[in-house]
Amino acid sequence: MNHTTRTRSRRGRTAAREGMREQRRAALRLLLARADRGALTPGDAAQLRDLAEAEIADCDRFRQSAGGQQTAALKLRHRIDAAEQAMQEIEAERDAYAAEVGALRAGEGNR
Repeated sequence: MNHTTRTRSRRGRTAAREGMREQRRAALRLLLARADRGALTPGDAAQLRDLAEAEIADCDRFRQSAGGQQTAALKLRHRIDAAEQAMQEIEAERDAYAAEVGALRAGEGNR
């Protein structure tokens, strides 16, 4: 299996994103350790900013995606509630019709 095939699947894309994220976080940790020691070069500072911006962008994307998923779940919950309400109404009608049929049959038995 080649690398292209693996990254076409959802699991492959997820694994690729996770790998990139781990590399980025490792680089962030290294740069932050350098900053703690006061050994951050201007190039390191620029790289640190780029990595931090990438993390922020990922977080924003994930937050937006999670918000969309919550909205979709809420819509489905409303649809389920409406379906359950419709079922209760139908069952009540069924029971009323069954009682009516029972009353009609009882009336026929009296004849």
